[in-house]
Parts: sequence; C-alpha cells; structure tokens
Amino acid sequence: MNKLDVAREALKVYEISSARLALLKNVYNTTYRVIARNGEQYVLRISHPRRAVPDIVRSELLWLAALRDDLCTHVPQPVMNRVMQYVTILPDSENHRTHLCALFRWTTGRFLSRSLSPSHLLRVGELLAHLHDHATHWKLPAGFIRPCVESLNPLEQEQGDAFDRAIAASAAEAVASVSTREHGALVAAVIRKVWSVLQRLGDGPADFGLIHADVHQWNYLFHGGQVGVIDFDDCGFGHWLYDLAVTLYCLSDRPDFAALRSAFLTGYRQSRPLSSEQERGLESFMALRRLQDLLWVIGERHKPAFRDRWQTLTMDSLRRLRDFIRP
Repeated sequence: MNKLDVAREALKVYEISSARLALLKNVYNTTYRVIARNGEQYVLRISHPRRAVPDIVRSELLWLAALRDDLCTHVPQPVMNRVMQYVTILPDSENHRTHLCALFRWTTGRFLSRSLSPSHLLRVGELLAHLHDHATHWKLPAGFIRPCVESLNPLEQEQGDAFDRAIAASAAEAVASVSTREHGALVAAVIRKVWSVLQRLGDGPADFGLIHADVHQWNYLFHGGQVGVIDFDDCGFGHWLYDLAVTLYCLSDRPDFAALRSAFLTGYRQSRPLSSEQERGLESFMALRRLQDLLWVIGERHKPAFRDRWQTLTMDSLRRLRDFIRP
C-alpha cells in the first residue's frame, strides 16, 4: 500500500469515512490533515518504519492524554480507535511490514517563527516548566517505554545508555568517513566534553526525567494568548536541560537571540528552579543537539532534502563544534 492507501485504511478503524485528506509532511513520519464530513479536523500520523514498536508509540500518546487531563495543556489530543486503542496497527502484505498509525484532534494555532518576540519566549519557557513539573510527578503507566533522547544513535528505539562508547566511536568514524580524520577527532573531543557534563549532573529527578525533546519554533504555536506544543514523537528520557537547549539551539542564529534567551529562561524560572551552574551547562546540551543533527544529516545525505546541501550543513556544524571545545 502507498501512504495514502494506508491513511484511508486507518481512518476506517477510527470510523471516519468520506473524509478529505491533505498531505502535511512526508519527511520522517507521514502526516495528513483530515477533514471529516461533519467538519471536524484531525491529524493522522503514519510512523516511520524505524518506529516499529507499538508500545513506544502508545507511551507517547498516554503522556499526551495525561497532560490534557491533568493540566488542560494545549497539546495534541490523541483519539482512540473503535477498539479503544490509541495505536492502530495495519498489516501491509504488499510491503511485508506493518504501519503504526495515530490520530489527533487538530491543534489550533499559528507558528510565529519569524515574528517571535521575548514575550512569546517567556510563555514558551513557562510551558516547558509545566511539562517538566508534570513529568516529575506523573506515575508512569505499566509498560511505558520511550528512548533516551541523548543517545548518538538515531535508530535507538528503547531506553538505552547515552554513554555508549561503541556508538560514540561510530559517530566519530561517520564524520571522518565523509570529511577528514581531524574532524572525526573533533567529534570525539566534543563527545568527551559533553559526557563530562552529563555525568556530573547525573540522572536524579532534579535534573532528569521525561521530556518533549523537540520544542522548537516549528513545534510551538500560539492561539488566543495561549501557547501550545505539538509533535511529541521524539519524547523520551533525558536531562531537563536538554529540553531547554533544543529551544535555544534552534534560535541561536537570530540577531535577537540574547533577548529571546533571557525571556525564555525567565519564563521557565517562574515555575521551576534553574541555578547558574545549570544554566552554564546549556552550552553543552546545545552542542549535543548540534552533533545529533550533524549525524542525522550525514545519514540522510543521499535523500533529496539533503543531497545538495549536506556538505555545507556539515562544515557549518563542525565549525561551531570546534568553537565549543576551544578553551
């Protein structure tokens, strides 16, 4: 089956018929906007083949449901299918695989990537603090499985160890194979420096827990004075600082970055403590995210989205990582 056929078959399990489907994105997961006959709107997500464990997807949706029930947070509302399951598993004999599908009610709001102001980032910081507070106190359901978001292995599905030396060596070799041995050594040095920060923080509840892991300006949106966040597909276990660092990393090229950063951290501190020492650690987590993105681009360099620009992106990332390890 092609993706559109998969989407149509999935909607039957949700008892939504005669709906109009419009492709939203087909990069990693495939998502469709669904407009039902009665006018209600949804997002249907077909997980990437690498996301092949139903319990991993189900765990994400259980957290979303709890966030809405406990905090009335502006996050996607997962929809159960007709057999009262959040994950729809569709066999595909033609391609010898199964598809994992999830349906969400449409999240209303606008993305403000270009017009973001410090007042917007203040609210994003407040939202992230609320997510962390909820994760700190929420009792994980039985069978809850999400990966370690700080791993250097983009294929890792289940909870693993961020400090995997074999994967670290593989990451350095991946960079060296498309660039130079010196750049491979640079990546190894970055990993050592980042790991020293992660190990110093540890994994106690004051520093570590369940996080969104992808709160950037194309995933948070605004409506009626309220900020919300979508796309929990990357959620997993990591340091609270990683979540903060992703937001800042994706804004770091803006000329008003300092003002946005200050407002964002102020908003976060209104609900949760963030010491000066923890704040200094943000640079290491931003470097980790940059390294993860670098490895992703190298792995996807033959795809149309990266074929013509992966070398430029790679060299820019390596230059910034070199700045990170300079004394």
